[in-house]
Amino acid sequence: MVEKPLDEDLAAEMRMIQDLKDFLNRDRSGKSWFDFNQDGMVDTDDVRDVLLRFEWIIFSGILLTVLPIFNYLGITNIHGDLFWSLAGFCLLIEGMISVYQIRSLRRRIDEQS
Repeated sequence: MVEKPLDEDLAAEMRMIQDLKDFLNRDRSGKSWFDFNQDGMVDTDDVRDVLLRFEWIIFSGILLTVLPIFNYLGITNIHGDLFWSLAGFCLLIEGMISVYQIRSLRRRIDEQS
């Protein structure tokens, strides 16, 4: 293995630092539709912000109310397993929101102490 001189390693590290600074200070005017938290980057935080919303619970609750009524009235003919799947989705989202909020609260408490 051929070792590089120390100066070349330092220069490469300085280039990486400058590239990172350029990336963080880039022009963020051309925003993406998928940048939901408006931080200039599309990342996992955007996915979290979209999925962990109480609106999903409200939406699935409305569907769990309206669709069985439509089935009872004969307007639709939806299998009952779909309703159980929808209820599971609602509980899954509610659980994920609860876990996220508890973890955020614990992080804030840990940072204060």
